Amino acid sequence: MMTGKKIFFIKLLIAIAFCLPARAQQEPIYSQYMFNGLVINPAYASVDESASLTVVGRNQWVGIDGAPKTASLSFYTPIKESKTSVGFSAMKETITIDSRTDFNLLVAQKVSLNEEWTMSLGLQAGMSQYKENNSQLSTTDPAFAANQSYWKTNVGFGFTFFTESFYLGLSAPVFKSFDLGGKVNKIVTKPHYYVEAGYAFRINDDVLFKPVVLLRDVKGNGFQYDVNASVLLRDILWLGASWRSEKTVTGLVQVRITGQFELGYSYDTPTSSNLKGAQSVSHELMLNYRFGWSSDHEVNPRIF
Repeated sequence: MMTGKKIFFIKLLIAIAFCLPARAQQEPIYSQYMFNGLVINPAYASVDESASLTVVGRNQWVGIDGAPKTASLSFYTPIKESKTSVGFSAMKETITIDSRTDFNLLVAQKVSLNEEWTMSLGLQAGMSQYKENNSQLSTTDPAFAANQSYWKTNVGFGFTFFTESFYLGLSAPVFKSFDLGGKVNKIVTKPHYYVEAGYAFRINDDVLFKPVVLLRDVKGNGFQYDVNASVLLRDILWLGASWRSEKTVTGLVQVRITGQFELGYSYDTPTSSNLKGAQSVSHELMLNYRFGWSSDHEVNPRIF
């Protein structure tokens, strides 16, 4: 049970996170999106020629009661020689006494534009469940006395244009949402638009350099951006750093432990002294396993 002293803080954080959706980022923010493109673009499933299973855990603003915690699972696989990929994703995020759980199915189709360029179109559809666990509050306020739960359906899309060394993605993973009955639907979902571009080039046989830019736009919140630069050493170790427009800097590392298994970690910290008073550091852990369905399928290191 939470004490009465925390009720004001909880109500305030709930208002920021849920009751003012037009002015805040509704979708979770991931620091390792450049290694896990499916979280922002369903068309990404066609970029990878191997099947892939990814698990991500994110603990944001460590040390603050009720801070966001996010866990996600995603899987996709190509279907033989059809140039079609299918997959699914699941996500759960908790903020104070509120939680959101998503389930999505996706399909992506790629088309060769010429010998160098390929285009991919991805579509996804799913459901989101929102819960308010108000029984955790020690209050007699009727507005916070009963637990509540409501559902929405979501549809989204994405495009990618890519070569062996360049990637451009445009997407809206939650483009439109519809309420599924019920009398309580407090969430007004806003479309989230993403543009991501990256270019990779070899410095020498042992070093590859990859800058990435991500733009995010949510109605009422304006443009936000991430700028990332990473290097790949001996096709085994990624080292990188990002700057986020919310005045956050990120350091990240990813290691290819085996030919198919990769482990990644990122560390976020605010750079503004004003922000440091309101939020703490964030940690994100990513596990990825890539495999082929046949014994003659070679799993190559991922660049994008």
